[in-house]
Amino acid sequence: MIHTMPRAIRVALCALTFAVAQGGSVHADSTVVVELYTSQGCSSCPSADRVLADLKKVPGVLPLSLNVDYWDYLGWKDDLALTSNSIRQRAYARKMRSRNVYTPQMMVDGKMDVVGSRKRQVTAAVDAYRSEQDKVTVSIVPDATGAYRITAPVTAGLGEEAVIWLVGYDSEVTKDIGGGENHGRSVTYTNVVRDWREAGRWSGAADLDLTVARPLGEGGMAIIVQQGEVGPILGAANVTY
Repeated sequence: MIHTMPRAIRVALCALTFAVAQGGSVHADSTVVVELYTSQGCSSCPSADRVLADLKKVPGVLPLSLNVDYWDYLGWKDDLALTSNSIRQRAYARKMRSRNVYTPQMMVDGKMDVVGSRKRQVTAAVDAYRSEQDKVTVSIVPDATGAYRITAPVTAGLGEEAVIWLVGYDSEVTKDIGGGENHGRSVTYTNVVRDWREAGRWSGAADLDLTVARPLGEGGMAIIVQQGEVGPILGAANVTY
């Protein structure tokens, strides 16, 4: 059962095909960003957490766990949750004209949502976007001060001004859950978001060139270029520490 505040889940998988099989053709400059909205207090989430862990092994995929706080009232406070994650998920819901949010939800490249525990559907969605070339090619290079230089070439036709997101994460966190619906379970979370902030805005009319400090998180950092705050993801780059 999907852990949800009742809603009609809009999954556009009927428009997808398996033309790109798993392990098939992938653009070298393509990164698919998968955001899993999950919670320690959600009994239907651990299977989706395992699916996300498997995606970490797939070339060209950046999986991220965004723990939400709105299930804390069920008896267990999620100490990985960020209120900003819940806010971001609700922004996606408004964009998709949905009245409610649910867990486990995966947003794939900011373009469609999939129930995160349905592995075959997740694989189909990810493979479909792995076959596409990113519209924006992002580069991350450390400098002598310990900061990071972010660059991208001129990119015409971005439409709505792009948001440059700076994301920091822990590569793996295991939690022993002592209450609520997952009482007694040990759950491992992959690429747990610790910091998600706006680093700038970009029209694409000139080269992107900015410098950012390392965000929170001990596992790695990512730069995500997104059309608007919750629109299609145009490009992404990732570095691990």
